[in-house]
Amino acid sequence: MPTNNVQDFTERELQVIQMLLEGKSTKLISSQLSICTRSVEHHLTHIYEKVGVCSRTEAVIKLLPLFEK
Repeated sequence: MPTNNVQDFTERELQVIQMLLEGKSTKLISSQLSICTRSVEHHLTHIYEKVGVCSRTEAVIKLLPLFEK
């Protein structure tokens, strides 16, 4: 079942989500977190599964309300 709870994400997933919401590319996220692009893709896959979406755009639409300050 999709989550609406920030606490359901790992610390690294939260870092990736923040950068995703800032519009950063997978390559830029990997560079800034000092991890390989495949690791970012892996985190994105887990994030998509947790929020019940299939794309980056859908993820942003669903996650933005959870992370607005």
